Amino acid sequence: MPSASVPPPAEAIQPERVVDPDGWLVVVSWAVVVLSAAQIVLLSFGRDQGIYATVADGILRGQMPYRDVWDFKPPGIFLVYALAQAAFGKTMLAVRLVEVAGLVGMVFGFMRLTETFFGVRRVGVVGGAVAALIHAQLEFWHSGQPETFGGFLTVWALVLTASEGKRSRRLWRWLAVGALFGGAFLLKPPLGGGALACAAFLARDQWAREAKWRAAVLPFVVVGLGSLLPLVLCGLWFKSRGAWDALSWTLFEFTPGYTKLGWTNRSAPEMFYWGLEELFFRFSAVGAFGFIAAIVIRPMHEHERRGVFLVLGVMAIHLAGIAMQGKFFQYHYAATLPLLALLGGLGLYKLWRRTLAAGLSGVLAFVGFVLVAGSMRIAVRDLGSFWDRAVLRTGYLLRTGPIRSRELLDKELYRVADYNLDANRLVALEVARRTPPGAKIFVWGFEPGIYWMADRPPATRYVYDVAQRVSWGRERAQRELMADLAKNPPALVVVQHGDRFSWVTGDDFDSAEALPHFHDLARLVERDFRLVTTIEDFDVYERRPAPGG
Repeated sequence: MPSASVPPPAEAIQPERVVDPDGWLVVVSWAVVVLSAAQIVLLSFGRDQGIYATVADGILRGQMPYRDVWDFKPPGIFLVYALAQAAFGKTMLAVRLVEVAGLVGMVFGFMRLTETFFGVRRVGVVGGAVAALIHAQLEFWHSGQPETFGGFLTVWALVLTASEGKRSRRLWRWLAVGALFGGAFLLKPPLGGGALACAAFLARDQWAREAKWRAAVLPFVVVGLGSLLPLVLCGLWFKSRGAWDALSWTLFEFTPGYTKLGWTNRSAPEMFYWGLEELFFRFSAVGAFGFIAAIVIRPMHEHERRGVFLVLGVMAIHLAGIAMQGKFFQYHYAATLPLLALLGGLGLYKLWRRTLAAGLSGVLAFVGFVLVAGSMRIAVRDLGSFWDRAVLRTGYLLRTGPIRSRELLDKELYRVADYNLDANRLVALEVARRTPPGAKIFVWGFEPGIYWMADRPPATRYVYDVAQRVSWGRERAQRELMADLAKNPPALVVVQHGDRFSWVTGDDFDSAEALPHFHDLARLVERDFRLVTTIEDFDVYERRPAPGG
């Protein structure tokens, strides 16, 4: 008689492995984030980044923005660059490391947000991948900008807004929300407006809990006070250092004249619509299609709706600020594109879950859709193919490509229109060769990065010449420039050709053509300096020997 079968012991039974298909989506998304970050750390400076680094260098030497080293951007960006250079040294890599750290932190912020509102942390990773790829595609010119870092602060302000936490600590959270938006304001004032959307979100929740006007108004008061904190600290810094008057003239008198240039023959609704169209359709087809999928694919439960409307509220305020500036540069969208990517990540995840129902064919269809959408549109198109540039940078990073030196990489990739980083470097090397360390120089043009690369201090607070060339601020700026040069006679002068920016200066002159119209400076250059060499678009003038010298 056969013996009864004996079941194996429980520990011998191997559990059935269930492969989570979302795991592959998360792995691919993180791979996109890492590869995008690798591109960002290899980005060199454009013109604006050279300005920020030069002002930051002055801050680290004890100087003050506007009074001692002049630009008309808000002070926050100079502090970011100063922090980067203090932490990682005087190198173009320094701020890129801070930028990548902020980008990775933003992905984790996305994960917190999507867990709160959508119930799935991995949605945040997908949205983070879209945001990282778009940011890398902004390339060297439109990344490392005030909007970049203001966007990082905005995301974490949203995280704190959505956070439940302990009720006893809610006021501290609201203060922190306001402080983050106050920091964003110091980077770009319109970004601080996101505090209104977050305060309204918190007020709605308070009304739902208590149905009292006092409870609903409280978030506006606390968030508003938090927003003022960074502004007050910054103002006290400038006051204590005697630089408030310079800040006031620059930001409240000079900058509005620059802003008005973008409003010629345009209406506010027209400009808002233009910004809206560009945000959704200029930069990324993947982000646009993902956003459409997020809205169209149902169901959308209450928490999801709350999250979507909160993000859209902040985006609307950002767009109003972009329209108000009237320039529509790509980097003006750098704080808003991550929010679009977050909602796009939600739509892509919904689409992914729908296609999984069809099995392998559905997965292949999803992959094909993302690849085709990714090839439809890249964020910046005046530099050629982003993918070709990414291959060159990756080859340099892995030492497998044709480019093996950083100088050659910069020469190959970092030039656009009249800007040429390699030419700036050659001029800086010539300046350093002709002047001793510590000698002051003067660049009449729009390339203050030469000061930074040559490691020579400017002879004037005006590290570029826009203030002397515009119609609304030139009298004061020219007077101060000549006083600076009389006090600090430069050992060498560089004059730039080809830097025509009618949307900035209001005319079509380049610096060399504008020089004869600035009679005092033209006479000084002609009398005290002689042309010694020309490098690309730059004439280098050396001081004439003293008579009998």
